[in-house]
Amino acid sequence: MQFFTKLIAVGAVATLAGGCMGISNPLPHSERSDAQNSAFITMKTPVFRYADQGFIHKELGATKIEIYASGNPVMKLTIKSSQICSGSGLFSCLSKGEFNKRYLSMYYPDDTLESIFLAKPVFASVGLEQTSKGFIQKIKKPLEYNIRYSVSGKNILFRDTINNIVIKVREN
Repeated sequence: MQFFTKLIAVGAVATLAGGCMGISNPLPHSERSDAQNSAFITMKTPVFRYADQGFIHKELGATKIEIYASGNPVMKLTIKSSQICSGSGLFSCLSKGEFNKRYLSMYYPDDTLESIFLAKPVFASVGLEQTSKGFIQKIKKPLEYNIRYSVSGKNILFRDTINNIVIKVREN
């Protein structure tokens, strides 16, 4: 009897630890698209903070970002040609410019967030330096933004020290 109790306890701990570490895949195989990448995603702004396992769906006409915590969705964004929509209750849909103004910085070009999740240069490639595995951008405008943005292989890091924004993507 004690053996089975210990076995169940160990199984429960392993299951919980796996969920916290983001090991489980919350989407059934039938719901996955060919352009979906699993990643550890960190989004920190003055308004919200999320860091956990998630998915980036690259579809024709939209980029979808989903962040999960213990297998439950905590952040869902759909970036379309002219707007960003939230499926997590943060807001419904906003123009890209309004999204930047509320959650990032009013000084950012409209396509900034989408470019980051697609690993493309931002700010019309200002300050772009090619590297062997990607690129680095350093963009600075006093009192507005101080950005260091790098793409190296499957890793993305966008950091703005003036606006206290960090977006990291580490694809699995």
